[in-house]
Amino acid sequence: MQPGVPTKGLMLEDKPMTDKPIVGIDVSKEWLDLAVAGDGKVERIDNTEQAIERWLKRAKPGLVAFEPTGGYERVLQRCLRARGIVFVRVHPNDVIAYRKSRGIKAKTDRIDARLIAEFAAEVSSRRGLKLSIAGDDALREMVSRRRQILQAIQAENCRLAIADTKAVRKSITSVIASLNRNQKAIEAEIAQRLKADKQACELAGLLQTVTGIGPIGATTFLADLPELGHLSGKQIAALIGVAPLTQQSGKTNRHSRTGYGRPAVRAILFNAARAAIRHPSPFKTFYDRLVIQNHKPGKVALFAVMRKILVTANAVARDRQPWRFSEA
Repeated sequence: MQPGVPTKGLMLEDKPMTDKPIVGIDVSKEWLDLAVAGDGKVERIDNTEQAIERWLKRAKPGLVAFEPTGGYERVLQRCLRARGIVFVRVHPNDVIAYRKSRGIKAKTDRIDARLIAEFAAEVSSRRGLKLSIAGDDALREMVSRRRQILQAIQAENCRLAIADTKAVRKSITSVIASLNRNQKAIEAEIAQRLKADKQACELAGLLQTVTGIGPIGATTFLADLPELGHLSGKQIAALIGVAPLTQQSGKTNRHSRTGYGRPAVRAILFNAARAAIRHPSPFKTFYDRLVIQNHKPGKVALFAVMRKILVTANAVARDRQPWRFSEA
């Protein structure tokens, strides 16, 4: 499967729905609660490949909706992709808002499954569900593991800085050395994964033509943002959480805020923006204009640069062409 390339298991916006059932699933570690929209009955099955396959063969769903649960949904996604069944990962905040609109205060796995099913049915009939692109799960997991190792190294270095006892310092130093070896090993695995995928490797190279985006940034985009190149600039900015949300009511006009989205990608964009404004580029010119001429706070201007880098990377991924900037 090519990262960022649509395959089986997509929910395309405005795609007409079939007469097959729309199923909402509340995902837990050990089981899945499944509810069909408009039915009210909830079925519980084991969260295993065998149980899911038996259910899919019997139920033949047209659309499956579920919330991301930090990895417990991987077996479900794998089974859905294998059978070419359309699925969508709904954002928990959307389900919470839908719950409030229905006046439902109780919360159980079965209630959540029904809510997800009804939400998916209502939204798909009104305006279509958003694009849900299945990325490279193995690459995503390896990139996530690299982040975990780096966080562990940083934590151990902080402990080493205040450690005074020789035995403690020796223990911490040993752990850091082991973590460094693990970091090199996982980075080698990531490089091998990209090398084996011609399209992914090519896209990683194209993304690095954008000022501020290096090898780690490009790999993070491929792993954690498979939608890159398949959404508009506004949609991709909103997805990541760098699009300002207007806060206005009556005469009250608060500062626009950013948030939600994908923190790992935002962290990469933050570092990319900091690097980009240190060197001559349209991003630095844009930042200087906001700060010097428009008197914007530095943090606001930096977020604007983050958004600009993301939109630029999105265009590069869409056109499969290197970035050729101009000062215009």
